[in-house]
Amino acid sequence: MASAHSPAARSRAIEGDAPVRVLPVRPARRSHVAAEITRYFGAVSILLVGAVHAQQYYGAYFSVVPTIGTLFLLSFVGSGVVGLVLIAPVRRFGRNIGDLILVLAALGAIGIAVGSLASLLVSEYMPLFGFMESGYRLAIVLALLSDALTTLFLGLFVLIVARNRRHHGANVVPLTGERTSSAVVGDGGSPGSNVNEIDLATRPTITTERKA
Repeated sequence: MASAHSPAARSRAIEGDAPVRVLPVRPARRSHVAAEITRYFGAVSILLVGAVHAQQYYGAYFSVVPTIGTLFLLSFVGSGVVGLVLIAPVRRFGRNIGDLILVLAALGAIGIAVGSLASLLVSEYMPLFGFMESGYRLAIVLALLSDALTTLFLGLFVLIVARNRRHHGANVVPLTGERTSSAVVGDGGSPGSNVNEIDLATRPTITTERKA
């Protein structure tokens, strides 16, 4: 039986009509690590937002403040939900569905953080729903910091995921018509697969020219 790395196997894969998927391994790995770091840091930040609002609602008696107390409770619940989703292993449902869930959770967390940040800043200078803050006490500083970190980390996470998805689609190169292709044939994929995975970082390059 011919090896998947034999010259004949490589030639058959290159000369076939199947598209070639180019996988720049090292940049992709760095991008994945960056996405995971921003994802989990963002999750911790939004959970901190929820924790601060929970403490203020239950410990600082904001539960008796009309409207503001209700908003604090909603912020606590919403922050907890999106924070847990960001931590959960949702990519077990598949990469596409997992990325969609994570991006939606990240956008929800950003919305909560930006709304909280804007409300706190406004209430420092004018009444908001009949309530006005007085000074930057510890809870206010923690809330402002966690809101800003949530927006920063999860904003970067959404941008990285969007870029990865765009580059993933751009890396599929169909071998049709007259074309010169520099590629490395991978292990051939699963039986019946019509896509050859190309690892440009770890294998030597095979150059071939196909003519129509």
